[in-house]
Amino acid sequence: MKQLWRKLNTLFAGNRPADHAAAIEALFVTDIAGIAKADFRTGKFTRVNSRLCKMLGRSEKELLTLGPQDVQHPEDSSRIMPDFIKAMIEHGRWEGQVRQVLPDGGIVWALISATVTSRDENGTPLRSIGIIIDMTEARRADEEAREYAEALRLGQMVGRIGTVRRDLVKGVIHVEPAMREIMALPQGDGPIPTTEWMERIVAEDRRRVVEQMRDAYESNAPEISLDYRTRCPRTGRLRYIELRARYQFGPDGKAISSTGVAIDVTERREVEQRLAHAAHHDSLTNLPNRTLFRLRLDEALARARRGIGFALLCLDLDRFKEVNDTLGHPIGDRLLVAAADRLKAELRETDTLARLGGDEFAIIQSFLLQPEEAAALARRLIETLSRPFIIDEQHVIVGVSIGIALAPQDSGDSESLLSAADMALYRAKSDGRGMWRYFEQAMNQRMQERRELELDLRRALSDDQLELFYQPIVDVASRRVKSFEALLRWRHPQRGLLSPDLFIPLAEEIGLIAPLGEWVLRQACADAVRWPEEIGVAVNFSPVQFQSRSLVKQIASALRKSGLLPRRFEVEITESVLIKDKDATLATLGAIKALGVRIAMDDFGTGYSSLSYLQTFPFDKVKIDRSFTCNLDQSRKSNAIVKAVVSLCDGLDMAVLAEGVETEAQLEALRREGCSQAQGFLFSRPVAARELPALLQKLQESPALTIAAE
Repeated sequence: MKQLWRKLNTLFAGNRPADHAAAIEALFVTDIAGIAKADFRTGKFTRVNSRLCKMLGRSEKELLTLGPQDVQHPEDSSRIMPDFIKAMIEHGRWEGQVRQVLPDGGIVWALISATVTSRDENGTPLRSIGIIIDMTEARRADEEAREYAEALRLGQMVGRIGTVRRDLVKGVIHVEPAMREIMALPQGDGPIPTTEWMERIVAEDRRRVVEQMRDAYESNAPEISLDYRTRCPRTGRLRYIELRARYQFGPDGKAISSTGVAIDVTERREVEQRLAHAAHHDSLTNLPNRTLFRLRLDEALARARRGIGFALLCLDLDRFKEVNDTLGHPIGDRLLVAAADRLKAELRETDTLARLGGDEFAIIQSFLLQPEEAAALARRLIETLSRPFIIDEQHVIVGVSIGIALAPQDSGDSESLLSAADMALYRAKSDGRGMWRYFEQAMNQRMQERRELELDLRRALSDDQLELFYQPIVDVASRRVKSFEALLRWRHPQRGLLSPDLFIPLAEEIGLIAPLGEWVLRQACADAVRWPEEIGVAVNFSPVQFQSRSLVKQIASALRKSGLLPRRFEVEITESVLIKDKDATLATLGAIKALGVRIAMDDFGTGYSSLSYLQTFPFDKVKIDRSFTCNLDQSRKSNAIVKAVVSLCDGLDMAVLAEGVETEAQLEALRREGCSQAQGFLFSRPVAARELPALLQKLQESPALTIAAE
């Protein structure tokens, strides 16, 4: 600002009144700062610009009835007035910060620089002009950094705003020294040829600036606005310049000169660019994000409508969640960055790779000549991501599954094409992962059926379409019923009775398994309390349910509300429950067991660590999988396995239940090997709760009776 006022003082002291008026006019039309003229004799404003009106919250008409003291805070006015008058008389200039009072009582902190523009014959100031800059936000900054921030703000404003005068007749421009480096111009005070100024503008902007200046001159435009870039000769850094100027015209009506203000807006433009980049790029990988990807996809579809096809590839990293869970999110983040680098290395500059979120990526493979090119790219991507990553000296192995949709063959709009690629990706993951699949129309039909099933399943709970069926578990020696296993069924209005394998995986996928499991728990307890007291109920629990912190409370609540004795309730889990988070699951099992309920390991022998789990946690019962039972008395290996399990569990005080018993020979083999309980079609198929009284009566009246599966 000092340099700006020094220039203005030079103009006022010189012999160029036209220049004086032009310079002041340029200041008044700028929106950089508030500008005001004032009369010392009346103490009133004589002219104000729109920026000052906005700053003070008053109209131009109102301000012209007031003076500087009328809008200043009374405390500041009385404090600064003696210094102000003395400085203006002796030096013709004053600068300071003053509080301005708004009509609503609010305060605006203003930096004011005032200078005398005319005096009477005795040297007494008559008129002045001032620049008023709103400093309110700077004053609100952190107290410790406020002085530095204000100084920096003022320094930037002073050093990056300057007047520029162009002489169109002589072909030169006059630029104050402070702006010369910013505008990449030679140092000094003399005029600079316009051609030399133009040469310093970066080539990409120069032609546009020349055309704008020519158009303004030929059309006799009153003013001109130019935005261009220069490169600082000292640092080589690009500077962004905004130049606003008004023309002065000769007798023939053609422009002969222009006077204006040049502003260095580099920091603002760089911030804008960073914000724009952040809005369109992923902060972790620096890849295009979903927003930019959709823009690129729309552009590719526009080209596809002109016959230039492309492939859309949707990718999901395999086993990424396991990496996050076992090694932590920092390793997971570094893995995503490394994976992105490998993917980029396989693509051309014309292709687009984006991160859509989590471990999801998408690729636009542009200018596709043959569909096989997409398959070739998919194979390369699968190969490169299947190689181990070394992160923090750890070998991390993941993989990738890829779905491919082709444009325009598969779709001509972005939503449908993305949906097609997603369906192909879902198929690739279902087929075993580490694979790629093209979209096929049949996938759309299957996905539609899946969506319909999902909607139906969400209604099933509220519409009472779910039922519990029960299959008896009998004592091998007496064939008396010991308990019933609760088995969920869905009585679909159109598809009939559905077994859980048709909808439980879907329920786990869409997050419905928790409410379904809670319903099964409450209903099983409510049903079992009506049975004979010596008969219990067994309920299966999924790994997802065991991730809930409220599971123990849910079981306790269901027992309490139903009145079922805890000893009659049995929790069945598979090894997969323990694999998720062994320590947390074992703690939950301990809390459940403390309620007084029994706990059984289901499908024993089909996992990898079943024996270690038996040693770690004291289960009450072990259920031998039907795959071993079906070959009893026909395979020495099956007999030996059953015998070994019975012997092991006997030493650990655990009961043994064999599933899938269908023949008397199998039952006899179990009795011979010492197995205590059995379950299967030899005794009964699963039946609805309403059929249990009749089933119990038949089994208890004639324990040897077998009820064949229908």
